Amino acid sequence: MTDSSSSQPPGWYYAQGDPVGTQRYWDGTQWVGGPQAVAGAVAQGGYGGASMGAGAAANYGSRVIALLIDGGIGLAVFVVGLILAFVFGAISDALGGIMLLVAYLALFAYSIWNLVIRQGQTGQSIGKAQQNIKLVADATHQPVGAGMAFARALLGSIINWACYIDYLWPLWDQDKKRLSDKILNFSVVQA
Repeated sequence: MTDSSSSQPPGWYYAQGDPVGTQRYWDGTQWVGGPQAVAGAVAQGGYGGASMGAGAAANYGSRVIALLIDGGIGLAVFVVGLILAFVFGAISDALGGIMLLVAYLALFAYSIWNLVIRQGQTGQSIGKAQQNIKLVADATHQPVGAGMAFARALLGSIINWACYIDYLWPLWDQDKKRLSDKILNFSVVQA
């Protein structure tokens, strides 16, 4: 797999000359990116059987702390809006109602920016960045993009609404993935 004449399918492989315990992504014609450290054997994950690629799966504790940080910031944004709604509501019911709407819109805007745009582009929400973990696509080990980050958030919300199991799934999954990540072939790994 050192030249374009190879018939090896795309995937994560050890590249001759790279340090032992690393892999690179082979796109079918050339190596993409530099060598990435691999913790143990590469796990097979997702419904498509895509390789998890480089990077060790993030531990559950780091994921929970990242979720709490992201949720805590969202809660703080909303509480500030509620306080303003209460203050302005004492002046006028209409102003209080407007500020309550602003509080909900601020929470929604923060969530879209942090969990969709920021995480989609960089692989890290504020909480994930603090915990040094990131969300990546299994096939490329790159951030998933805003559209797929939105799909993940929506799918996770639907699964959690139905049975609140998506956040708990990594506790017993061999690949340490949320159910929504298995469906979309994503992984949360050490950054």
